[in-house]
Amino acid sequence: MPTLETILLLFVLLGLAALAVLICRWLPAYVTEKGKNLATKEDVEDITRKIESVKADISRVSAVEEQKRKLKYEACLEALLVIDAHLSHSFTLPKPTPQAVSTVKAREAHSKLILSCDDIRIVEKFAEIYFGPSAGQSQRPPTDLLNEFRNLIRVELGFGQELSLDRERAWVGKSVGDPDAPL
Repeated sequence: MPTLETILLLFVLLGLAALAVLICRWLPAYVTEKGKNLATKEDVEDITRKIESVKADISRVSAVEEQKRKLKYEACLEALLVIDAHLSHSFTLPKPTPQAVSTVKAREAHSKLILSCDDIRIVEKFAEIYFGPSAGQSQRPPTDLLNEFRNLIRVELGFGQELSLDRERAWVGKSVGDPDAPL
Protein backbone atom coordinates (compact mmCIF):
# COMPACT_ATOMS: atom_id res chain seq x y z
CA MET A 1 0.00 0.00 0.00
CA PRO A 2 1.23 3.37 -0.86
CA THR A 3 2.41 5.52 1.89
CA LEU A 4 1.00 8.87 2.80
CA GLU A 5 4.08 10.48 1.50
CA THR A 6 3.62 8.89 -1.92
CA ILE A 7 -0.02 9.93 -2.07
CA LEU A 8 0.87 13.49 -1.18
CA LEU A 9 3.63 13.47 -3.75
CA LEU A 10 1.18 12.18 -6.34
CA PHE A 11 -1.28 14.99 -5.49
CA VAL A 12 1.50 17.56 -5.70
CA LEU A 13 2.58 16.20 -9.07
CA LEU A 14 -1.01 16.19 -10.33
CA GLY A 15 -1.46 19.75 -9.05
CA LEU A 16 1.76 20.83 -10.72
CA ALA A 17 0.71 19.14 -13.95
CA ALA A 18 -2.69 20.86 -13.84
CA LEU A 19 -0.98 24.15 -13.07
CA ALA A 20 1.45 23.62 -15.95
CA VAL A 21 -1.45 22.90 -18.33
CA LEU A 22 -3.27 26.03 -17.13
CA ILE A 23 -0.14 28.14 -17.47
CA CYS A 24 0.64 26.73 -20.91
CA ARG A 25 -2.87 27.51 -22.12
CA TRP A 26 -3.48 30.75 -20.24
CA LEU A 27 -0.02 32.40 -20.21
CA PRO A 28 0.40 32.80 -24.01
CA ALA A 29 -3.07 34.35 -24.29
CA TYR A 30 -2.35 36.62 -21.32
CA VAL A 31 1.03 37.68 -22.73
CA THR A 32 -0.50 38.21 -26.18
CA GLU A 33 -3.29 40.37 -24.72
CA LYS A 34 -0.83 42.36 -22.63
CA GLY A 35 1.30 42.90 -25.74
CA LYS A 36 -1.75 44.11 -27.66
CA ASN A 37 -2.64 46.46 -24.83
CA LEU A 38 0.89 47.83 -24.74
CA ALA A 39 0.88 48.29 -28.52
CA THR A 40 -2.54 49.94 -28.32
CA LYS A 41 -1.33 52.26 -25.56
CA GLU A 42 1.71 53.21 -27.66
CA ASP A 43 -0.52 53.68 -30.72
CA VAL A 44 -2.88 55.92 -28.74
CA GLU A 45 0.04 57.97 -27.46
CA ASP A 46 1.41 58.30 -31.02
CA ILE A 47 -2.00 59.26 -32.39
CA THR A 48 -2.49 61.76 -29.56
CA ARG A 49 0.89 63.35 -30.35
CA LYS A 50 -0.04 63.60 -34.02
CA ILE A 51 -3.44 65.11 -33.22
CA GLU A 52 -1.85 67.70 -30.93
CA SER A 53 0.70 68.53 -33.63
CA VAL A 54 -2.06 69.03 -36.21
CA LYS A 55 -4.02 71.18 -33.75
CA ALA A 56 -0.94 73.34 -33.17
CA ASP A 57 -0.38 73.67 -36.93
CA ILE A 58 -4.01 74.66 -37.49
CA SER A 59 -3.79 77.16 -34.65
CA ARG A 60 -0.67 78.74 -36.17
CA VAL A 61 -2.24 78.92 -39.63
CA SER A 62 -5.43 80.38 -38.17
CA ALA A 63 -3.45 83.04 -36.30
CA VAL A 64 -1.59 84.00 -39.48
CA GLU A 65 -4.84 84.13 -41.48
CA GLU A 66 -6.49 86.25 -38.79
CA GLN A 67 -3.54 88.67 -38.85
CA LYS A 68 -3.75 88.88 -42.65
CA ARG A 69 -7.48 89.56 -42.44
CA LYS A 70 -6.90 92.36 -39.93
CA LEU A 71 -4.20 93.92 -42.10
CA LYS A 72 -6.44 93.76 -45.17
CA TYR A 73 -9.33 95.32 -43.23
CA GLU A 74 -7.13 98.15 -41.93
CA ALA A 75 -5.62 98.72 -45.40
CA CYS A 76 -9.04 98.97 -47.02
CA LEU A 77 -10.41 101.37 -44.40
CA GLU A 78 -7.28 103.50 -44.57
CA ALA A 79 -7.57 103.63 -48.38
CA LEU A 80 -11.19 104.75 -48.07
CA LEU A 81 -10.14 107.56 -45.71
CA VAL A 82 -7.41 108.66 -48.12
CA ILE A 83 -9.86 108.64 -51.03
CA ASP A 84 -12.43 110.62 -49.00
CA ALA A 85 -9.79 113.21 -48.15
CA HIS A 86 -8.66 113.33 -51.77
CA LEU A 87 -12.22 113.83 -53.01
CA SER A 88 -12.75 116.63 -50.48
CA HIS A 89 -10.37 118.69 -52.61
CA SER A 90 -11.83 117.63 -55.96
CA PHE A 91 -15.42 118.85 -55.76
CA THR A 92 -16.22 122.50 -56.34
CA LEU A 93 -19.98 122.95 -55.92
CA PRO A 94 -21.03 122.89 -53.22
CA LYS A 95 -17.61 123.44 -51.73
CA PRO A 96 -16.96 120.51 -49.35
CA THR A 97 -15.13 120.73 -46.06
CA PRO A 98 -11.59 119.71 -47.00
CA GLN A 99 -9.77 116.92 -45.21
CA ALA A 100 -6.01 116.81 -45.00
CA VAL A 101 -4.14 113.78 -46.28
CA SER A 102 -0.40 113.64 -46.68
CA THR A 103 1.46 112.10 -49.56
CA VAL A 104 3.03 109.71 -47.08
CA LYS A 105 -0.42 108.49 -45.92
CA ALA A 106 -1.59 108.11 -49.52
CA ARG A 107 1.52 106.09 -50.41
CA GLU A 108 1.11 103.91 -47.32
CA ALA A 109 -2.55 103.23 -48.13
CA HIS A 110 -1.69 102.37 -51.73
CA SER A 111 1.13 100.03 -50.67
CA LYS A 112 -1.02 98.32 -48.04
CA LEU A 113 -3.70 97.65 -50.64
CA ILE A 114 -1.11 96.17 -52.99
CA LEU A 115 0.25 93.92 -50.24
CA SER A 116 -3.01 92.75 -48.67
CA CYS A 117 -5.76 92.64 -51.31
CA ASP A 118 -6.36 89.64 -53.53
CA ASP A 119 -8.41 91.55 -56.12
CA ILE A 120 -6.19 93.78 -58.29
CA ARG A 121 -9.24 95.82 -59.27
CA ILE A 122 -9.16 97.45 -55.82
CA VAL A 123 -5.65 98.80 -56.45
CA GLU A 124 -6.62 99.85 -59.98
CA LYS A 125 -9.76 101.65 -58.76
CA PHE A 126 -7.76 103.44 -56.04
CA ALA A 127 -5.33 104.63 -58.72
CA GLU A 128 -8.14 105.70 -61.05
CA ILE A 129 -9.75 107.79 -58.32
CA TYR A 130 -6.49 109.24 -57.05
CA PHE A 131 -4.65 109.84 -60.33
CA GLY A 132 -7.49 110.01 -62.84
CA PRO A 133 -8.28 107.71 -65.73
CA SER A 134 -5.58 105.76 -67.54
CA ALA A 135 -4.74 106.64 -71.13
CA GLY A 136 -7.68 105.77 -73.35
CA GLN A 137 -10.22 105.80 -70.49
CA SER A 138 -12.87 108.47 -70.30
CA GLN A 139 -13.41 110.58 -67.19
CA ARG A 140 -16.24 109.21 -65.03
CA PRO A 141 -18.10 110.82 -62.14
CA PRO A 142 -15.99 110.45 -58.98
CA THR A 143 -19.00 109.28 -56.98
CA ASP A 144 -19.48 106.37 -59.41
CA LEU A 145 -15.82 105.46 -58.95
CA LEU A 146 -16.18 105.78 -55.17
CA ASN A 147 -19.22 103.47 -55.15
CA GLU A 148 -17.34 100.94 -57.28
CA PHE A 149 -14.35 101.17 -54.93
CA ARG A 150 -16.54 100.64 -51.86
CA ASN A 151 -18.24 97.64 -53.44
CA LEU A 152 -14.93 96.05 -54.42
CA ILE A 153 -13.80 96.45 -50.81
CA ARG A 154 -17.08 95.01 -49.48
CA VAL A 155 -16.56 91.87 -51.54
CA GLU A 156 -12.83 91.64 -50.70
CA LEU A 157 -13.56 91.79 -46.97
CA GLY A 158 -16.36 89.24 -47.25
CA PHE A 159 -19.17 91.62 -46.32
CA GLY A 160 -21.46 90.27 -49.02
CA GLN A 161 -22.41 91.29 -52.51
CA GLU A 162 -22.15 94.64 -54.12
CA LEU A 163 -24.77 97.20 -53.11
CA SER A 164 -26.68 99.42 -55.49
CA LEU A 165 -25.54 102.84 -54.28
CA ASP A 166 -26.96 106.23 -55.28
CA ARG A 167 -24.41 108.39 -57.08
CA GLU A 168 -25.98 111.61 -55.72
CA ARG A 169 -25.70 110.41 -52.11
CA ALA A 170 -22.41 108.57 -52.32
CA TRP A 171 -20.27 111.14 -50.57
CA VAL A 172 -20.82 113.59 -47.70
CA GLY A 173 -19.30 116.96 -48.56
CA LYS A 174 -20.52 119.06 -45.63
CA SER A 175 -22.14 118.49 -42.29
CA VAL A 176 -23.81 120.83 -39.82
CA GLY A 177 -20.96 120.21 -37.38
CA ASP A 178 -18.33 121.67 -39.71
CA PRO A 179 -16.63 124.83 -38.41
CA ASP A 180 -17.81 126.97 -41.32
CA ALA A 181 -21.42 125.67 -41.26
CA PRO A 182 -24.09 128.32 -40.67
CA LEU A 183 -25.63 128.40 -37.19
